[in-house]
Amino acid sequence: MLNRRIRELVELAREIDPEAEVQMLEPFEGEDAVLELRVTPEKSDEVYETMLERSTKIWWDDGFEIVVLVHEKKPEAVKGE
Repeated sequence: MLNRRIRELVELAREIDPEAEVQMLEPFEGEDAVLELRVTPEKSDEVYETMLERSTKIWWDDGFEIVVLVHEKKPEAVKGE
């Protein structure tokens, strides 16, 4: 069930930003899962709000604490600097 909820969050993020990059991180304080998303700057607010809403609903409905960290991707020109 936890894996299904994680997939659901990833799919939801990619519906908003198909270029979203996903990485699973080790839980650091007893969470069930920690997801790190890197999204385009134009979509970061929408992805953040959607992830906050959905992960909270998952916590209420299923009891899984899934932390979702949303970061903006840096433009390609800045990455190499």
